[in-house]
Amino acid sequence: MILRTPRLFCCRRRPGLALLVALALLAAAPACQKHKPDAPVEEQQEEQPDQEGWNSTVHATKNGRPEAIVTYGHMKRFNNRKKVYFDEGVKVDFYDPEGRMRSRLEAENGEMNESTNDIMARGSVVVVSDTGITVFSESLGYRQATGKIYSDVDVVLISDKGDTLYGRGFESDTRMRNWRIRALSGASHARIDLSGERFKRRPSFKPDSSAVRPGDSTGVRR
Repeated sequence: MILRTPRLFCCRRRPGLALLVALALLAAAPACQKHKPDAPVEEQQEEQPDQEGWNSTVHATKNGRPEAIVTYGHMKRFNNRKKVYFDEGVKVDFYDPEGRMRSRLEAENGEMNESTNDIMARGSVVVVSDTGITVFSESLGYRQATGKIYSDVDVVLISDKGDTLYGRGFESDTRMRNWRIRALSGASHARIDLSGERFKRRPSFKPDSSAVRPGDSTGVRR
């Protein structure tokens, strides 16, 4: 009888000890997860460009002939996207088949598709042609396959006679000899007031009588 009492006492204590240990482990588990450090922000980096440049040019040519030359403040090229992105100021000069510059575009930023040589400009876009026509918009593109410039947003066009046209949607050849506004919303026979914030950027442009030789073209070719 003397030996039974400690045996019964031990059997009763063991389950209680195991339960305490299990509860301690459960309590410690969430505490460990709570204090687990997050991954450094530096590790979550954006895709890095394959090439980066400043204050240079990219040429869009066809059969060795220049069609558009982009001058930029800053450029990033991504080979997997086949895209080149421009910012810090963009200027695009458009050339005719004889290699003469016929119009100039200026914008805040833009991009170029290297597969098609198509260009999209955005932000205070203005185009001046040697025909005397000026177009203002917030977004304007160029399709090399058609040789046309276009916009799907609001545009303001000042004709060579000084008339001002307002509309939404625009298409023209790069020299702006043949153009149309798809949704004309108004017209004025007086030149628009260029003192507003939207029209401060207006590139100085003079027709260029000198042709660019095909051999001078570099960069993107088709």
